[in-house]
Amino acid sequence: MFSFKHHSSGFNAEVAVLIFESRCVWINSGGNAGENGDRPLFRKPDGLREWLCSIKKKAIADAGYTGDPAEVSTPDGHDDPLVRKFKARALKRHEKFNNMLKVFDCLNTRFRHGEERWKVCFEAVAVICQHHLELGQPLFNIYVGDM
Repeated sequence: MFSFKHHSSGFNAEVAVLIFESRCVWINSGGNAGENGDRPLFRKPDGLREWLCSIKKKAIADAGYTGDPAEVSTPDGHDDPLVRKFKARALKRHEKFNNMLKVFDCLNTRFRHGEERWKVCFEAVAVICQHHLELGQPLFNIYVGDM
């Protein structure tokens, strides 16, 4: 269950947020962090990678998701400055949603009730956060200035 990313034990989850709407469209309460890093969780059968392929869409993600260029666009030093800015704002917008999730203590502190209960808590918190987005606390607009 050890997460090398956070240097402690924990659970890993996967979340996808639309770029142009304040809406969470994918959650996966993946399980313990040791076996479910970002990329392995993304590539699991019936996972986010397959879903993106099925709807013929591409995600914007951080450098931890390199290796799947047909499904994920990651920061690239060769990007045009406007594209680089667009990707950075998309990632910051997603981070804002992640921070909304982490406000809840069950996801931000030590969880002692087992993996199955953690999955239930994670899904409940994701639904509550989506409800907040729908009731007037939307994520910021990705377009700014000359974009």
